[in-house]
Amino acid sequence: MKLNHLLMLTFFLLHFPVKAQVVQHRKARFPIGLYTTGDSDIYGLSFGVGSDTYMDSDYVSVRSYGLRIEPVSQALLFFTLVFPVDRVRYPRDLNEIREFEKKIPNEIVYGLNISCGTNAFADVNGVTVSAFVQSFRQTNGLSVAGFSNYSFRANGVQAGICMAGAVYGNGVLISLFGNKVHDGKGLQAAALCNDYDAFTGLQIGMLNGAYGTAEKFTGLQIGLFNNAKKLRGIQIGLINKNEKRILPFINWNFKE
Repeated sequence: MKLNHLLMLTFFLLHFPVKAQVVQHRKARFPIGLYTTGDSDIYGLSFGVGSDTYMDSDYVSVRSYGLRIEPVSQALLFFTLVFPVDRVRYPRDLNEIREFEKKIPNEIVYGLNISCGTNAFADVNGVTVSAFVQSFRQTNGLSVAGFSNYSFRANGVQAGICMAGAVYGNGVLISLFGNKVHDGKGLQAAALCNDYDAFTGLQIGMLNGAYGTAEKFTGLQIGLFNNAKKLRGIQIGLINKNEKRILPFINWNFKE
């Protein structure tokens, strides 16, 4: 027993100084700092080139308070048709989702992020605007991208001219062509299609649940084609399909 206690004490003495050392080496930078330097808390203007999609960090490397600007990123290479964009790799099944949720962001932004395309395993609390594409771990607030816009967890407004998507979406998902969400609550609005696995709220689009699993929908669907394997609500459109029946113009189901 004494040997076990001694080993445990040795472990704690070796382990905690390392953690303390990480905290002590953080640098506060004001009024400007490079978010690529790491181990920094930047107050004012956070500036850099490119972002980090590394997903196995032990702690948050950089915190930016104020304005973060990323004028040049890998997203620009997307339009050369030579280099693929290094986006955040989102989970595909339930087991992967559980592991993904345990991961720590390598960067957190509090304020405004402006870029030509930020793809980072990061959290943004505030507003993020991209000229082309975006992919984040989590967004809380307003997120807008000129081409496609994705986040593992989107709380607020997620908008993309071409596509907008989230694994978990709470709020508004809006785009010109299509939206995709694993589990969402709020509003999905697209000129073309809205894909979902589970959704609660309002869907407006030409095709709702035409792709994806469309497992469960609670609320109101409005479109030319509406589909839900399990519906608790109303469908209004040209063709409406749920577990009970297929009807034109209007369909409904409120029972288990």
